[in-house]
Amino acid sequence: MNRKFFFFDIDGTLAVGTPGRQYIPESTKKAIRMLKEQGHFVAIATGRSYAMAVDHMRSLGFENMVSDGGNGITIDNELITIKPLDYQKCLNLIDECKEKGFI
Repeated sequence: MNRKFFFFDIDGTLAVGTPGRQYIPESTKKAIRMLKEQGHFVAIATGRSYAMAVDHMRSLGFENMVSDGGNGITIDNELITIKPLDYQKCLNLIDECKEKGFI
């Protein structure tokens, strides 16, 4: 068997419904279980922060995740790394938004 690698987003892919009322369909949970049983690598790939996504990862039976918009890596339930955004660049962006009247 050729092992395949599957990466799933949460919002609009695994979770359906309107924000605040989202849920994971049982058919989705079953499909993920079947992929794992067949020996495929499954992971969540999300822009959400690790802290906001880790509970979803675990509740769905995932052990692997790319989080923080590609800056965080979790393998076998172990957070390997999170590379933070550059602090000064974030402050500069906030200042520029304030100057231009952006919320």
